Amino acid sequence: MRRRSFLAAMAGIGAANFGRADRPQPAVAARPETASGQVPPRNRRPYADIDWATVKEVHTSSHCHCTNQKMLDSYLKRGFEFLTLSNYYPSAPTMPVKTFRDRHYWVHHDFPVMLNGKRINGPIDWTKVVGQWADQLKPERRAMLPFTEGELRFPNAPDNILEAPNAEHHWFTDRYCSLHLCAPGSAYASGTFDQGGGFKTFKHGYSWGCGEPVKTSIRRMIDALVYPDGGGVTINHPSWSHHPDELIWDLLDFDPRVLGIEVYNMSKTYPWTNQNCEDYWDRTLSTGRQCFGFFVPDWGQVFGTNVLLVPEKTVHACLRAYRLGNWYGAIKGKGILRFTSIRFDGRHLKVTLDKPAHVQLITRRGISQWKNKATDLSFTVSAGEEERYGYLRVRAYALDGSEEVVYTQPMMLAQGPTTVAQSNLDRSQEASAGWSADGSL
Repeated sequence: MRRRSFLAAMAGIGAANFGRADRPQPAVAARPETASGQVPPRNRRPYADIDWATVKEVHTSSHCHCTNQKMLDSYLKRGFEFLTLSNYYPSAPTMPVKTFRDRHYWVHHDFPVMLNGKRINGPIDWTKVVGQWADQLKPERRAMLPFTEGELRFPNAPDNILEAPNAEHHWFTDRYCSLHLCAPGSAYASGTFDQGGGFKTFKHGYSWGCGEPVKTSIRRMIDALVYPDGGGVTINHPSWSHHPDELIWDLLDFDPRVLGIEVYNMSKTYPWTNQNCEDYWDRTLSTGRQCFGFFVPDWGQVFGTNVLLVPEKTVHACLRAYRLGNWYGAIKGKGILRFTSIRFDGRHLKVTLDKPAHVQLITRRGISQWKNKATDLSFTVSAGEEERYGYLRVRAYALDGSEEVVYTQPMMLAQGPTTVAQSNLDRSQEASAGWSADGSL
C-alpha cells in the first residue's frame, strides 16, 4: 500500500527525526499464505550484535494511545524519545505530532476502507458519504456537516522528536473483536472515524476496523512497513482479550514479523484479567517459539516501557531494534533500574545491572537461579541441556522501594515448535520431580 499524503507528510518532518524526503517507502509485494520462508526467523539470540560500551537507550512504547497534549506530556515526562502513537477510529498514524489536527481523518481519509465486505480505495469524502443519510442523524451530529479539521492536537509538541507510524488494528472478520494488533513502523491504516457509530457509517455497511481476515490484515501491515528490516506486528493484551494459546502460536507461526505479545499492559486492570501476561509468555516460549515481550501503557500513560538498545538515535535504528529483539522491558522505566549488559554466546549467559536487585533466571523449568542484592547473574547451559531449559530470560526487581521490574528478551535454546502435549508433559514431569509451585529449586 502506498499512501501519497502520508509520504508527503513524512517527507516534511526532517532528517533529524524520520529521514529525508528520499527515505525508503513502504515495500509492496504480493505475499503467499505464509511469508516465513522469505524472511529471517525471529532472532533467537537477541543482544548478540550490541556494543555495550557505546550502545544508546531509547525509551518508548509500541502501544500508547495519545489524544491530547496532556497525554503527550505524560509520555515526554517519562523520557520517551521515540513516538509510535497507536490510536484507532480510524486505526491510522497519528503523526507528525507537530502538525496533526483533531478530526484530521474525518477530512483526509486517504486509505482504503471496507464497505459491505468489499475493499474500496480512498480518498473517502465523509461529508459526501454521511450526507446521504444526514436526515437519520441526531441534530447535534447533523450540525457537524460539512466536516472540517479541528485545532492542533498537540500544540506544544516538541521539535525533532523521533516518530514512526503505528496504529491499533481491530475488528477482524475471522476473529472475535477483542483481538487487537499494533504495527510499529507500518503505515497501514484501517477503519473509519466513526467511533460509536453516531454517524451511522457502520449501519450503512462501513467496517469499524480492518473488516478482513486477520492474516490478510497482517500481510497489509507488513507490506506497509516503512523500513523492510524494521518494526513488525504485536499481539496486544492477551489476558484481557482471553486469547487461547493456539491463536498466539498460529499468528507467530504465520510470519516472523509478528514479533510477540504484550507481557505487561498497564490499562487492562479488570476483575477478569491481569496486567501481567508472563504466563502466556512462558507457555509460548516453552514450545520453542521465539516470542518477544512488550511492556506498554496502552491507555494508562504511567507504566510500561520498551527500552530500545540502538547504535544511534534514529527511527530506522529504533525499528531495527524491535525487529532484532534488542530491547528490554521495564514496568516504570525512567532509568530507575537498568541492564548494563546482556551477553549470551549460546552456552554462557551473563547480565549486569547498574544497581543491586533481586535477579531471577527464568527457563522452561521455572525460576532456575536467583541472586539477591546482586548487580550480576551468570548461568551456563551444559551440552545436552538445551531441551531441559528451553530458553533463558532474566527478571530483576529493584530494591529501592520503587517497585521497578526489568525484563530481558528471551534467548532460545530448544528447537521449536514442540507440541502442546509435550510442553505440558515437561511441566508435569518437573512438578512430580519435586519442583515447587513457582518452578524454583
